[in-house]
Parts: sequence; structure tokens; C-alpha cells
Amino acid sequence: MADSWRALSRAKGLSLRETVIETTGRQSCIGTPEAVAAERDTFVQTGAADGFIPVPHLTPGGLDAFVDRVVPLLQERGVHRTEYSGTTLPAHLGLPEAALRAGDGTASSTDPSHP
Repeated sequence: MADSWRALSRAKGLSLRETVIETTGRQSCIGTPEAVAAERDTFVQTGAADGFIPVPHLTPGGLDAFVDRVVPLLQERGVHRTEYSGTTLPAHLGLPEAALRAGDGTASSTDPSHP
């Protein structure tokens, strides 16, 4: 794989960052906030995606603009939540709540069927 990435980089004159973006197949967030929100909404509405993972190391300084300008538009469209169902990540994902064991700081499930 590394050889094919090097060849692509040389052939297209790409920087390392550009090569990673080109080869990872990630969707880019290029355009107005409205255009980006519309594209993301289309992915969700057509079942092509159920969420997105912003990659801040590939878009330095761009995550704040996405959160401040695109997320509110996605919330208006109903494809990004405005509230969370619990106070922990497992609760947000619909999983059993985890509790910290006293003294050792490791997590254990409060569900008696899971040790």
C-alpha cells in the first residue's frame, strides 16, 4: 500500500496531507455551510450514512467552523441531535450505563447480566 501511495503522490504532486485525504476516501466538507449541510442531509436521508466523524487533523482550524456553522443547520434539518439521552457515552449509544468500581477507577457494568 505504501508504494501505491508514493506513486500516487509523485504522479499528482501531492503533499503528504493531500495524499492521505486522497487515499482514505473520506468525504470533504467543501462549500458554504448550507451546501455542506445539504450534502450531509442527503447522505442521512438516503441511508448512506448514520453519522459522521470529523477529522480535525485533516482540517486544521476547520472543526470550529463546522461545529459553529454547519451543525446548527443539520440540527434544523433533524439529522443531528440537539439533546442527549443521558450523561455518558454508553447512554447516548443506548448501551448499559457503566459505574466506577470504588477504589480502583475501572469501569464495570451496572447490568447484572454483564460482569
